Amino acid sequence: MSGPTNRNTIATALTGILQGIDGTGDYTYDLSGTGQVEQVDLNGPPLSRVRPYVAFRLGARQDIRSGSGADLSQYGQTLAIDLVGVVSGGIDPDAAVSAGNDLEADIIAALHGSRNLGAAAVHDLTVSTEVVTGPEPDGRARDVYVVMSVELFWARL
Repeated sequence: MSGPTNRNTIATALTGILQGIDGTGDYTYDLSGTGQVEQVDLNGPPLSRVRPYVAFRLGARQDIRSGSGADLSQYGQTLAIDLVGVVSGGIDPDAAVSAGNDLEADIIAALHGSRNLGAAAVHDLTVSTEVVTGPEPDGRARDVYVVMSVELFWARL
């Protein structure tokens, strides 16, 4: 029988996976530095001005007692995670969108590369994502936001 997968285990594993985006190999960006990945709460938006940057919040956790694998001795659990990545995209709108797309690809590759989140023993995950940018009328480099909803799934005995 496996032990419970708790929020601290998941947060630690997720932080490690995101910090593993180090700019080498297929990764475009480097998130391995101090202050580039953090867990946040609902008190407000992340305040870090470090770029690139990723913040995540562990959301609702839910038991699933029907469907595949659920009987009197086993049930599933899900955990929702909200994640936002920020990267400076430059002045050119096309370059900004491209920068956001690259950060999105890095994050998805890292998550899919460790779908069980290592020690967290998660069975699988799903990712929904969007890249958002907007105009900077004064000509400054614009920030580009990668907004993700991640759902983790695991079974408990």
